[in-house]
Amino acid sequence: MESRAILATGFGPRKCAKIGQPLKDQISRLPDEILVYILSCLTLKEAARTSVLSKRWIDLWRSMACLDFDASKVLKKMFSISSWGRYADFVRKERCKYVEWVDKVLLQSDKSLALDDLRVAFCLDNFYGDKIHKWLQHAFARRVQRLELNLFADDDPPSSQESYTFHYELFCLSSGQSQPGYSEIHHHAQIGFKSLRALSLKSLNVTGEVLEFFLINCPFLERLVVEASSVLINLRVCGPSIALKYLEVCCCLMLQSIIVSDTNLVSLKTTEAHHLVLQNVPMLVNVWVSGNSRNLVRDVTSWLSCCLSKLEVLTLRANKFQVSQEKGIVHELPQLTNLKEFVLIASASKDHSLIGFTSLIRASPNLEKFVLKLESWWDDMVRRDRKLKKAASFPLQHLKVVELLGYYGRRSELELVEYFLENAIVLEKLIIDPRDPRNVTWPKTRKERKQEKKQEKLARICAKQQIEGLIPSHIEFSIL
Repeated sequence: MESRAILATGFGPRKCAKIGQPLKDQISRLPDEILVYILSCLTLKEAARTSVLSKRWIDLWRSMACLDFDASKVLKKMFSISSWGRYADFVRKERCKYVEWVDKVLLQSDKSLALDDLRVAFCLDNFYGDKIHKWLQHAFARRVQRLELNLFADDDPPSSQESYTFHYELFCLSSGQSQPGYSEIHHHAQIGFKSLRALSLKSLNVTGEVLEFFLINCPFLERLVVEASSVLINLRVCGPSIALKYLEVCCCLMLQSIIVSDTNLVSLKTTEAHHLVLQNVPMLVNVWVSGNSRNLVRDVTSWLSCCLSKLEVLTLRANKFQVSQEKGIVHELPQLTNLKEFVLIASASKDHSLIGFTSLIRASPNLEKFVLKLESWWDDMVRRDRKLKKAASFPLQHLKVVELLGYYGRRSELELVEYFLENAIVLEKLIIDPRDPRNVTWPKTRKERKQEKKQEKLARICAKQQIEGLIPSHIEFSIL
C-alpha cells in the first residue's frame, strides 16, 4: 500500500534517464507553499534570480513573507575605505542602489500577503526620510510581525539633525483623523502596525512617546530594541497589559530615565543602567547591564535590588575595574539564590585584576556556569611578572562550567582559573578560547588577519603551558 501511495504522488524513486534523454523537472511540480519555503532559505537576491528558471518560477519570489534587505558585503567594503573622498563617493552611489533595490522589491512583491519579517540595514540618513517612511507604511499595511530598521550612523554619536526620525504622521499620533491626501495604504498601515511582535530600531531618532505608543497599542509586541537614538530622553514601560518580554536600550546618550514597573518583562539589556528604575518585575530573570563605576558590584546590587534574588542569568560589562579584593563585601550583597549563569565582559588592555568580581560569584550559591569575555586588541601590555592575587576561599557547590574567551595568558585570567580550580568542588569543564569575543563588523586586512592568527596560536601555547598541569583528571579541559 505504501509503495502504491508513493507512486501515485509521482515523487517516488525513478530509474535514471537514458543518455541523451532530457531530465524532468520534479521540483517545479511541488506546491507553491513548499517552493516559497525553499526560496526563504536563500538570500533575497538569490531568490529573485530563480525567476529566470522557468515560467513556473517567475512570480514565486514575490510571495516571500520574509524580506531581508541584507547588504553586509557592501557595508564591509564601505567600512574598509580609508580615504574620506573615496568613502563619500562610494556611500553616495551605494545608497542610491540600495534604495532602488528596496523600492523595486516592495513594488513587485505581493501586497495582499502578510509579512513575517522586514529588515532594512544600510547607512541611510534623513535625506531618504520619505523613502523610509513609505517602506514602513508598506510593512504596516501588510501586517508585518518583525521589523528591523538599522541605519548605521556615519558619525559617533549620530547627529539628531541628520538621522532619520520616526514621524508622528505615520500613526496619526498628533490627531485622531487621517490627514488629507493620504493613500489607502496609509489607512491600512494604521491598523497593520498592531500585528508587530518584534521591533528593532537602530541609529535613528525615536522618542519615548512613540515607543510608548507602540507598547500600548501593539497587543503582541514582545521584543523591543532601541539603539543610538539621539532624542530618546525618557522611556516608561509600565502596566500589566503590556505584552513586552524582551527590552534592549543601548547607546542612547541623551537618556535620563528608564522606568520599568508592573510588567511581565523577562529579559532586559541596557548600557544606561545608572538611569534604570525597576519596580515590581516578578518575571525578570535575564539582565545585561554595563557601567563605568569602580564600585560596579555595589552599584549593580543597587540598580537591580528588586529582582536580584530572582535572576537566573546576569551579564555584567565592566568598563572600569574593581582592583581591590573587596574584603567583606560578600556579606553586604543580597544572595542571588536563583542565579545559574554569570557572564563578565571586561576590557583587558591593562591586565587589571578581576578578583573583585568573585564577590558576586560567592553571593550566588547555585551558580552553574561562569563566562569571562575579555575584549582587547592584542598588545604588549600583558604583565606576566606581577604577583598573583588571591580571593578568599569559598566552596562553589554547583559550578560546573567555566569559559574564558579572549584568553591571552594574562595574570588576571590565571588568577580566576586558580580560584575556580581551588573552589569549584563539582567543576566538570574548563574551556579556553583565545579568539576575540567581540562581533567585529569591519573587515580586516590580510596583515591584520595574519597577526591575529599568530597571536591566537601564541595564546593557545601559553594556555597549555600555564593551565594544563593544574587541571585534575576528572575535569574536561579544552583549548579552542
